Amino acid sequence: MTTTARPRPAEALRAAWSRVRASLPVATPPSYVEPLDDPAVAWQRRLDRVRAALEQARVDLVEQGWTQRAWFSVSSDGGAGTTRLASVAESFDLVRPTSSVSGACLVGALLRRAEDPDRATTHADVWGAVDELYEALHERMGHTFLPPGRVDSHARRHAKLGVLTAWNDDRRTRREDVLDVLDRAVSRTLVGACR
Repeated sequence: MTTTARPRPAEALRAAWSRVRASLPVATPPSYVEPLDDPAVAWQRRLDRVRAALEQARVDLVEQGWTQRAWFSVSSDGGAGTTRLASVAESFDLVRPTSSVSGACLVGALLRRAEDPDRATTHADVWGAVDELYEALHERMGHTFLPPGRVDSHARRHAKLGVLTAWNDDRRTRREDVLDVLDRAVSRTLVGACR
């Protein structure tokens, strides 16, 4: 007795369905990469973020106070409204915005903005603010300056940070001078965004 294998209906249906699926066009997989912005739009967004960081640092200096020769000043334990300069070890803890300071230097105010998790300011925004502050300082001193929005190398930015720190700590520098340089840097970002 010979038996012929007869295809079962379920297997025949699966085979037919597989042939139909194989003949259909394959959908392209979704792209998980954000589309690139127009370079001009991305540049303007960057300048807007830098401007916001500068404005926030200015508000902090006006509300909390300004200091020299240290990142931050804190209230003395003796009370009576006296303050003292924070040590280097203390400063690293005071960078967190939850800590209480009675004053900050120009660089300290920017650092507190970058470390605040409740703010949109990033480290890249703060480095951009350093670039703009450096050029605003040159402009204020009557030197030639570069156009807004320029991005420098990491080593050059560290040198700029050193210049800004030395200028902030100079005995001839006053609070009004620091606020003026911040205002000039904000103006630079506004002019740069209008191009």
